[in-house]
Amino acid sequence: GEIKYKYDSTAVAAAGAIEASLRFMYKNNESVWTAPDGGSTIDVSTKVVTATTTHFSEWGVFGDAIISITANTNHAPFELADGTKLILKGTADAQVIITPKISVSVNLPANFFLFKVASYSGLNISLSAGTIIKANLTTSPASVTAAASIATGMQAACLRFDAEANIYTYIDGATYNADKTMTVDLPKAGFYAFVSASASVSIPLPTIYAEARVTSSTSVKTISYAGGELTLVVQTATDDEITCTKKSNGTKADPAHKKNIGAFFDIELGKNEKVKKGEIEYKYDSDAVAAAGASETSLRFMYKSTDGIWTAPDGG
Repeated sequence: GEIKYKYDSTAVAAAGAIEASLRFMYKNNESVWTAPDGGSTIDVSTKVVTATTTHFSEWGVFGDAIISITANTNHAPFELADGTKLILKGTADAQVIITPKISVSVNLPANFFLFKVASYSGLNISLSAGTIIKANLTTSPASVTAAASIATGMQAACLRFDAEANIYTYIDGATYNADKTMTVDLPKAGFYAFVSASASVSIPLPTIYAEARVTSSTSVKTISYAGGELTLVVQTATDDEITCTKKSNGTKADPAHKKNIGAFFDIELGKNEKVKKGEIEYKYDSDAVAAAGASETSLRFMYKSTDGIWTAPDGG
């Protein structure tokens, strides 16, 4: 079967949709708008949207949403046709484009799996000007299959893809609600993937350097930086946050008879407190060690004491 729809550009603009993104969707057995397996095509010259199908039911034509915002203004929630709600405040007058995605172009970190809410598993949010001051997103309800996975030992989460670092980073504070929606605070524009992971084991949380990560006084968190280059295992005395910044040079000369390999890290807590549990693991490159003139088998961590002296940790 084939469906064709000849649309009117003026009506598309009035609806706040992007013409080039128009696509067919159908309402499935769960009453969720879903893209057909074969997708849709659009010819903007003839203004025709086409989809192929093996069944007929309730169909509609949808496009990526455009939302207009005013600088430094708290807007009422914008609600899209599928029930997605967005509260957004930006630094400039801008158009906000929301593009749903059913797949990812960069593989997810290990132990994370796409989690389907309504007809999408991710959203790309872009601004024509300025940056996000504050944004809060509530998704449409999860599919029956996705919701069932949460009831059988999985947890829902959200990852942001950082294009500059070319890795995903975990979003602290994302919640899965009783009505099967997810609520997420969005720190900036970009692509967000909705994911699930095991709730029974500690999954390393992907993180980019210099980004604050929430810590807990009641549980141990494993934080993975730069795709696993550096891993921190931490539990703080109080609920806190931790930030790790990588540097290629230290602020003090190497200790006598030692060679650094260009791996320095400023690891800071938000509060001045000791940790209940702390562990650091660094995945080094043998070629970099050799180029630095260091002995690979002698590598060890050292920290700079309050006296400014490189010191070996008590545990070695």
